[in-house]
Amino acid sequence: MSHPGVVYIGAAVAFILTLAYSYARRRYAIPLPPGPKPWPIIGNLFDMPTKFEWEQYASWGREFNSSVVHLCVAGQSIIVLNSYDDCIELLEKRSKLYSSRRARRRLVHGMMHKTASAQYHPLELKATHSFLRAMLAAGEDDLECELRHMAAIVILGAAYGLDIPTKDDPHVVEAEAALRIISEVSMPGNYLVNVLPFLKHLPEWFPGADFQRQAREWGDTVQCVVEKPFQEVKQRTIPLMPSFTSIALEKGVEDDIIRDAAGTMYNAGTDTTMVTVENFILAALDNPSLQTRAQAELDSVLGPLQTSSGLPGRLPEMSDESQLPFVTALVMETFRWKAVTPIALPHMYSGEQPDIYKSYAIPRGSIVIPNVWAMLRDESIYPEPDVFKPERFLNADGTLNTSVRNPDEIAFGFGRRICPGRRMAYASTWIMVASILRVYSIEKVKGPDGAFIEPSYEWKSGLIPTPKPFKCHFVPRGAEAVALIRSTEFMHG
Repeated sequence: MSHPGVVYIGAAVAFILTLAYSYARRRYAIPLPPGPKPWPIIGNLFDMPTKFEWEQYASWGREFNSSVVHLCVAGQSIIVLNSYDDCIELLEKRSKLYSSRRARRRLVHGMMHKTASAQYHPLELKATHSFLRAMLAAGEDDLECELRHMAAIVILGAAYGLDIPTKDDPHVVEAEAALRIISEVSMPGNYLVNVLPFLKHLPEWFPGADFQRQAREWGDTVQCVVEKPFQEVKQRTIPLMPSFTSIALEKGVEDDIIRDAAGTMYNAGTDTTMVTVENFILAALDNPSLQTRAQAELDSVLGPLQTSSGLPGRLPEMSDESQLPFVTALVMETFRWKAVTPIALPHMYSGEQPDIYKSYAIPRGSIVIPNVWAMLRDESIYPEPDVFKPERFLNADGTLNTSVRNPDEIAFGFGRRICPGRRMAYASTWIMVASILRVYSIEKVKGPDGAFIEPSYEWKSGLIPTPKPFKCHFVPRGAEAVALIRSTEFMHG
């Protein structure tokens, strides 16, 4: 005999789905944007892609000849924006209707503006130089581990003022476990509650609601990773180094806001920095001539790797950026070629009445998804989008062509939900790319038969698509480069 609670819950779910269906069938005087035809009650639930969703969103845009696409999942309206102009019009110009500025977000934006972000350049240099030294002894499979350590030095240092001397530091190990959880729960299709939010109210004993127990256990793990370093900073009389958390505490900001904001910095910053550099390395492996050109530019600006008196030369700094347009173009093309976050943070339309755009109605409560991947592959702006081609950002004389849209304007999101750490992310990537090419050439590994082992150039789907494992060699550009790399050990105290 059925448990009475099951009957009541089943009836409640059926009632909610009926309401959702009624909502989905609601007619507007102005039509909704085009999209795949919804099924009764469930809408487009089974149309929703479970991997590489950005590609399906772009495909629907082409199929329906519209850069704005509408989906409905059990009454929840979803609007996909496949074009930059749509994002600017809705998420920038009408930003008050499409996102609130929460206290946590205001805090991060206020403390990560252009001038404030520059204070982290020394930390970015320290992390980069540590990576350069590590790669002198690294094996062909060690790249990801060393990159993760580099990213941890920057992000944990900026967020909490922590020093991360080794790649197996407990903070890194614990945070890596939390990042795996976040990636797992963010994947479309992994958990039905992501598209049917009302399911979160089901009790753990209800059939199919085991995600409740999993969410509780995972939530405890993630919360611990956020709480532990925050408490370490709070208990210090004098911080190890100025950080986002220590400065916010001095300003009297509420603990909950600081803790959550600092945790978001680490969760958002570590994998994105690591994967962006990995993407660059994959592109460099397939384009040795681009490495040679960048190295010639670096040598012409920074001078030889060893001075005439036999002392080590110098490595690049952010102040050199304006004199290194080809290196900058390499970084810009890295952000464009493989969007590290193909889907920007979603927005929600909160207007009282449907918003009217391009003669379509956008219902109140719609989730709005910016498809960054599609925008960075817009052939009208970036011809041959699959080709890694930094020259697209340069004039014939080698200077930067400012008439070509900078991928930074797309890659980090839009409006009030734009990534507040975008300047740090760009600077970390630029200094890594410039420094690597200054002292190393990146080469493919040879197999036992003497033939080069080709990377698969495949990525795993996820919130942040990661390259499938690949092998490579970092080959120093001579004894002078080795000496320059080793000289960094004494630069940062």
